[in-house]
Amino acid sequence: MAKTIPMRWQTLADTPKTVDALKGQYAEINGCSLYYAMGGTGEETVILLHGGMANSDYWGIQAAFLMQYYRVIVVDSRAHGRSSAGDKPLSYNQMTHDIASLMDHLGIARASIIGWSDGGIQSIMLAALFPEKITRIFAYGAHMSLAGLNQNFGGNKVVSSFLERAEEEYHRLSPTPDNFDQFYENVQQLWKWKHDSAFTIDQLSSIHCPAWIVDGDRDEMINRSHLEYLFQHIPDSSFMLLPDTTHFAFIQAPNLFNAALQDFMSVSG
Repeated sequence: MAKTIPMRWQTLADTPKTVDALKGQYAEINGCSLYYAMGGTGEETVILLHGGMANSDYWGIQAAFLMQYYRVIVVDSRAHGRSSAGDKPLSYNQMTHDIASLMDHLGIARASIIGWSDGGIQSIMLAALFPEKITRIFAYGAHMSLAGLNQNFGGNKVVSSFLERAEEEYHRLSPTPDNFDQFYENVQQLWKWKHDSAFTIDQLSSIHCPAWIVDGDRDEMINRSHLEYLFQHIPDSSFMLLPDTTHFAFIQAPNLFNAALQDFMSVSG
């Protein structure tokens, strides 16, 4: 009997290795030690923001690709990866202000934002709250209220693999490696919008930079109806589904994902 080979959406590819050409460092931002890494020599700046419970290494393939053309910055969100938690509750609003403050710290007037999941949420919030700083946004797998989250994602095999990996990576990277249980609880509260107000239609309608709402056609965590809602209410936005991929398309189908990014970056900001 022939062996059944899993489809790419049924597996979680390895976390990419840290890109050696990205030079990691820390900045004291809003009460936390925020890790970021920067590389590339292009005139335009691109900031990549990862998802909840993850870290900036997940963007390794995309960072290496984009560095050929742009100045690239990857960030470990507060409490994630190599960054400290600080003394404020973990919230989308706080993480969004962290990125705006990091841009000020680095003297970056404007940047394009590529965000996955929680990073995608931050990209949308940045475009609404700091329009003068944002050139364009690529929001992958974002939910702007609890209604956008599939509450049954926990039983999915790919998501379960990610959560197991996230624990190992937290212990290895975090400055507080023994605090995983508290970190996990904080992220669960974050995903349920416990410390944030759900984004309103008026806030979505205030976005006027090029905005792509993107996801995998088999996303386990985000309700597609919510993506369509975002597309409907962000003026002149675009909506894209990547085939045979889930919430983790950037490592499941990196060539496809990079081609989408290349097209996205060609849009005038």
